[in-house]
Amino acid sequence: MKKEALADKLARKSFESAAFQQSWQVHMRSFGPIMEPAFADNYQAKVHLCAGLNHISRKQIPQGLAKLSGLDKYVQTDADKCAYAFFLGLCCDMSGKQDQMVALYSMANQFGHKLYLPYLKVAKFYLSGHMYEKAEKNYRSAISCFTAKGLSDQDKLILGSAYTNLASCLLSMHRYEEAEEALTTSTQLYPNAPGRAAVEAALYAVRGDEKNVSQCLETMKDHAPAVYEAVKASTDRILAQTDPLFFPQQLDESKIAAFWEWFAGYSETLSGLLGREQYEKALTPVAEKLLVTFPFLEETPNVALGKNDQGFVIRLQDFYAVAVMDAYEKLMAACPEEIRKQWQFDIVHE
Repeated sequence: MKKEALADKLARKSFESAAFQQSWQVHMRSFGPIMEPAFADNYQAKVHLCAGLNHISRKQIPQGLAKLSGLDKYVQTDADKCAYAFFLGLCCDMSGKQDQMVALYSMANQFGHKLYLPYLKVAKFYLSGHMYEKAEKNYRSAISCFTAKGLSDQDKLILGSAYTNLASCLLSMHRYEEAEEALTTSTQLYPNAPGRAAVEAALYAVRGDEKNVSQCLETMKDHAPAVYEAVKASTDRILAQTDPLFFPQQLDESKIAAFWEWFAGYSETLSGLLGREQYEKALTPVAEKLLVTFPFLEETPNVALGKNDQGFVIRLQDFYAVAVMDAYEKLMAACPEEIRKQWQFDIVHE
């Protein structure tokens, strides 16, 4: 049997002390599914981890990050990697560094842990960015962290909210029956889950059910007056079939023709910029011209760049908006043959 090193012995003694265990158990209540399997029998790592979390709980983020970064040398197993990524992500989360938070939480989520928090954080980020498939995946992962038995009121609140947001994803992807099922589950779990009336109102509006839309709006007047006006404006657009997420919009064919005439003239410049890897500079004028072509977009659309064995691929992102899908379909149908031979286009949801 390997002799215990002095540093390990001191760390174990610290870990087993009453004061340490008090702090450790507090953090375990919050992060247990990730903490418990990590750094098994490595007391030095656990002392570092607890010290870092103590700093974080006191909003001392730089000190906490310094301590948690020191865990790097102890990382060996998948459970260690999961914990290391998650707790670094927690620092970014509390520092407002959203992009880094999502990257680190997503890294931790790859290990299939059972802590709902990072899944919900990533899901919320993707939902706000209209990346509905990724949001759906993470909401479902968060939901799977709970068992059907022994749910506390807090668990039911979290689950009710998660199902409501899942319904919002499904609604935006036009999977209306699934959205309704998610809303029903949310209601069963937590009848007064915040935000659900807004999603319900949108679903009723898509179906043209003005009576139930009005009932949802009345509920919002009482329980969510701060967002009532915005939701009413949104449902009014849906009922009038002018919301581009759900309905096609009037298109100007002359503007579509003008786009391709412009693109033909820009093609050589575009090719040169892409060859010099000035991707953003190359694609920005394309996005700006699309906004001129389809003014109902209201803001510059997302145009990304891909590549395959034949060369660059210009990717037009429609984010599941019916009007945008329709517009891009008609745009591609009108693409001149000489441009089609030179350039590849792909319409994607995300």
